[in-house]
Amino acid sequence: MENIQYDFGKNIPVIAETDVLVVGAGPGGASAAVMAARRGARTIIAERYGCPGGMAVFGEVTPFMHNLVENQSLDKPVYVDWCRHLHNYKTGAELAADPFTETVPNRPISKAEAALALEELLLEANVKMLYHHTLFDVIKEDDRIVAAVFHSKSGLVAVRARVFVDGTGDGDLAVMAGAPFEFGNEDGLCQPMTTCFKLEHVDRSIMPNREEINKIYDEVKARGGIDCPRENVLWFTMPADDVIHFNTTRIIRKSAVSGTDLSDAEVEGRRQVREFIAFLRNHVPGFKNAHLRSMAHHVGVRESRRILGLVYQTQDDFVNRAKFADGIAKVNYCIDIHNPNGTGTHIIGMEPGNWYELRYGTLVPRNTGNLLMGCRAISVDHALHSSSRVMPPVCSIGQAAGMAAAMCVEKNCSPAELQGEEVRKNLAIAGAWL
Repeated sequence: MENIQYDFGKNIPVIAETDVLVVGAGPGGASAAVMAARRGARTIIAERYGCPGGMAVFGEVTPFMHNLVENQSLDKPVYVDWCRHLHNYKTGAELAADPFTETVPNRPISKAEAALALEELLLEANVKMLYHHTLFDVIKEDDRIVAAVFHSKSGLVAVRARVFVDGTGDGDLAVMAGAPFEFGNEDGLCQPMTTCFKLEHVDRSIMPNREEINKIYDEVKARGGIDCPRENVLWFTMPADDVIHFNTTRIIRKSAVSGTDLSDAEVEGRRQVREFIAFLRNHVPGFKNAHLRSMAHHVGVRESRRILGLVYQTQDDFVNRAKFADGIAKVNYCIDIHNPNGTGTHIIGMEPGNWYELRYGTLVPRNTGNLLMGCRAISVDHALHSSSRVMPPVCSIGQAAGMAAAMCVEKNCSPAELQGEEVRKNLAIAGAWL
């Protein structure tokens, strides 16, 4: 690849200073900001888009997958608060007939209402929001980040902070700060990406069941009528009777941290969307008059970097249902690996009443003095990541990072100097089920 020399020799303005700066307002980053601010730290969250929500909003991912034990969410308090705010967008009659409960195993998401509800939590916690600010670089002194540099409509700007939280999902801030990372499976391949979409005007009274739809899908695929590596059609019903959500396109062998790969993945995902719409209309009863209701604005990313931390956890902790004194999140969700090479999904379930725990050290990157991970890109292997990556546990990861960041400010210490047991204790006091 040809290189071209580019030198940036200008001073840039520092537009804000704060105790805690969270980069990325997806489920993890937003949860980190809410918890840090609730703890009393001055908190700013910077987000490249115009609202919070990440994959729940821009990736059109639904539902929130189950992470329950004894009909209680393992992801209190921030995730449950988000769901409660989301539920409150129902009408008065709907609220009376359907009061809020934690026990919904797979909770449907309205992406617009999810954005509004999550922003409400940020506002209530007095978090300062910087939308339309894309992370560009970091400024460091030794192993500490002094400031994060963003690109906005104002050009390049900087934000100073005492402690930083990476909520980017891909570990962008951590890598810029010099943290080591892993990528993908043993072959260097990540789980496939997916472009989610919804169809409306579906006649569910004549719509076949999953087994019948998959049989039709296999027949049409065998004739070359649709080109998608996925082995079946993955769909979910929505509250509206005539709307079906599809999480079924499969984009393989693309890297979410390569600009060109990510662009190609968007094109490939929408190619598959077009084919699925035609397939459903032409071959599946109930879809003859279906219309595209909405589609993801950003291809759905399951996996990219995993930032190596002070602790590294593996599939063995899932198998052994491992519990730890410094556990900061409980996870009951299955190992769920979509084949990085194409067809097949590898699933290992867990009994309903058990869980494993993620340790505090998985959130503390190596080689960095004032950074915490508040997203899916924590220090776990490929298999364990497939379980901990779904949005409810990521909210718990984020809130733990936010709590730890605020405690670092209080104690004037680094994340590595904090005791995980103390973080766990303070999370429990704040309402976490630990």
